[in-house]
Amino acid sequence: MAIEGADEGRRSWLAWAGLAVVLLLGFQAVRSALVAAEGERRPALAHALWPSHPLPQTTLALASIGAAAGQGKPPPPAALEQIRRAGQVDPLAVEPLLVDGTASLAAGDRARGEKLLKAALHREPRSTAGHFLLADLYVREGRVGEALEHVAVLGRRLGGGGAQPFASALAVYLRDPAKVGEVRPMFARGASLRQAVMIALAQDPAGAASLRALVRPGDAGESWFRIAFERELAAGNVSQARGLLAAAGLRGGGTALTSWASGTAAGPLSWALATSSDGIAEADTAGPLRIVYYGRGETSLAEHLLLLAPGRYRLTSQFGGQVSPGTLEWRVTCLQGARVIARSAVNGQGSAQLVDVPADCPAQRLALWGRMGDFPRTTSADLMRVALSPVGAAQ
Repeated sequence: MAIEGADEGRRSWLAWAGLAVVLLLGFQAVRSALVAAEGERRPALAHALWPSHPLPQTTLALASIGAAAGQGKPPPPAALEQIRRAGQVDPLAVEPLLVDGTASLAAGDRARGEKLLKAALHREPRSTAGHFLLADLYVREGRVGEALEHVAVLGRRLGGGGAQPFASALAVYLRDPAKVGEVRPMFARGASLRQAVMIALAQDPAGAASLRALVRPGDAGESWFRIAFERELAAGNVSQARGLLAAAGLRGGGTALTSWASGTAAGPLSWALATSSDGIAEADTAGPLRIVYYGRGETSLAEHLLLLAPGRYRLTSQFGGQVSPGTLEWRVTCLQGARVIARSAVNGQGSAQLVDVPADCPAQRLALWGRMGDFPRTTSADLMRVALSPVGAAQ
């Protein structure tokens, strides 16, 4: 019985030992998978899971080196030692090549630095740091075409944010419209990269042609689209501005004013509402536009871009309640030269004004302004309706 009990105990111990081995192996497999998945994206988490693993060690060391470089400082000795130890643990590691390549670039030996970085990518084609360093090198040398491959990899591995540091260089590269075809596939995979590049292009007159080529339906509500649109109008390029609208799937022109409740989704030919220390305009869905003007400084409270043809128009508006004379005023301004072609003071519950649009004023801005009195005074009003119509049309 004692022997049988011992055998039973031995079998029980073996069963528990076997289960422990299975659990240990399972934990090791899970830990390895997590480290492989998170080693580059979240090295601190991976390092906590497996402190001795070289991947999170080297990633943290590279981050430390990068932070020092960003401050114009040499690599921290502790980080270099961490890289050296990781290289001893894993002779096939790419990090020593990356560090040596970066050091060569910092020393001015770009040829050797590029060779080492390429060797690192040959050893590990998925190295995020390798792709970033080569892309950065090529961009700095004006070899943006060669950088595109590496920027695209960063976009795939890290999302658009991984390639975003190169947005300004890509925008300069795209001053040549012939380059649009090379960059367009990257934008299809990285929305944030495309957004950053389009913002840069919108602020660069030399990139106007490429921006027009890259506009697609749905872009009209973007802030950069309005910037580009207004820039074309201010320069008198009305046909190009209309081309932007068409590319975004919109039609432009005429006297119809959009609903203020539609917001920026209606595109640039719509209301832009103020929210500042001088006043607020707040849209009420299917209701009035609520205006609060503090009377501390002259300011535009609500604006609408227009593409009126030359001719005479009638501007009318209606407010709920009484508005003190001289507090609010409608202005129509030509975008070219910013000259005012019509003013209409709001007295009581509304206003009416004839607006003559000259032939040299292809684009206009309609705006409701708050005007200071002798003393600051808060004015609250509800704009019920505002309309433009050609003179002679049915009212």
